[in-house]
Amino acid sequence: MPVDWSRSTLAHLRSVYPFHTAAGFGERGVLLGSDVTGGFRGFYFDPFEFYQQRHLTNPNMIVMGSVGFGKSATVKALIRRLQAVYGSGRYLAIIDPKGEYSTVAADLGLAVIKLFPGEGGARVNPMDPGSTSNDESVIARQTLAAQLVAGVLGRELTPLEDAVLSWGIETRCRANQAFTLADLHREILDPPDELVRLSRHTPLELARATSPVTFALDKLCSRTLRGMFDGPTTVHVDWDNGPGVVLDLSAVYANSEALPLVMVAATHWLNGALRGRPERRSVQVIDEAWAAVRHGAAYLQGSLKLSRTYGVATVLVCHRPSDLTAQADDGTASSKIAAGLLSDIQTRVLLRQPPEQIAAAVEMFDLSERERDWLSQLVQGRAIWKIGARTAVVQTVLTGNERKLFDTDSAMSSSGLGAGLGERVG
Repeated sequence: MPVDWSRSTLAHLRSVYPFHTAAGFGERGVLLGSDVTGGFRGFYFDPFEFYQQRHLTNPNMIVMGSVGFGKSATVKALIRRLQAVYGSGRYLAIIDPKGEYSTVAADLGLAVIKLFPGEGGARVNPMDPGSTSNDESVIARQTLAAQLVAGVLGRELTPLEDAVLSWGIETRCRANQAFTLADLHREILDPPDELVRLSRHTPLELARATSPVTFALDKLCSRTLRGMFDGPTTVHVDWDNGPGVVLDLSAVYANSEALPLVMVAATHWLNGALRGRPERRSVQVIDEAWAAVRHGAAYLQGSLKLSRTYGVATVLVCHRPSDLTAQADDGTASSKIAAGLLSDIQTRVLLRQPPEQIAAAVEMFDLSERERDWLSQLVQGRAIWKIGARTAVVQTVLTGNERKLFDTDSAMSSSGLGAGLGERVG
């Protein structure tokens, strides 16, 4: 039977065959790979471009996936291409607990600050005022100190402990002089008469009530953060014209007690430095984000809420849903805050998850039945991108040079397992 030929555009055909291909997100941003659910068109992304186009209401991201399925390579490809496309318009700041970003840092010209315990190394002072207003800086430093001390004590601070710690910081800030955690320790060890009077305690009673705080600060300065965060900042970073910075924390990665505290201090220092520079939009990557959440969930959540104000897009990187929610006991305020972090993140990049994590991911990210099936079957480098209310399945594609730069498996094989990341992703 003869049939008349007709010519049509894909836009019209999509209305004839609804849901066959997604509408796509446009071509603003950097090319990351192909949109599998969008007819294998190119997939472009930049958190700030997507915010301007109203695909998102905040620029923050979370990237989650099992080992070996392309999580790190996806993040590294994103930051490398952001610099290539936007140049000085994107400042890159990376918290690197495992020392895996050194090759990327060398390739992009990022400054690397390697922190390690002991004398003679680089130091950064988490009590630096940063570039925000004075009131915000005081509150941020009070929150940080409370979380560090609570992390050492393994419990929430009492109202009196919290008040004394906050008062000590406010007193130092009013003096308009730089101070360190060691200075704060000395301030609380010898409280003035005014604080004693306000506390309605005798000097001896106040000393006894706040002794856990002084012991915790002493431990932070003399052991946990010694040589890294216990003194004035000794490093110089070009925040205005440099391409970015990497904080290498690999020296304490194997110390499960110290790492979360070090991550909190490092994240606070970096955030304080990035804020107040609206002319440069910053992308902050926090790898092994579980460690930052363990003692810093409240601070991190507050920071994410201010992302639009300061032009900072935070990218949290972890392996599985339980990495974030298991850092605090169920039912506690910290646990609820950790789970609530996800409600403040509108870009969720989900690579393959093991079977035992599927149910948690479905609940945490409100996945459909179809997305649930995808999550356990995704091949290497392929991810579910949930951007606002929309979803795309994206295959990240690397160049040959990127496969070499991003290879983290070379130590496992003389030929390099990274070669097996093949034509898709590493």
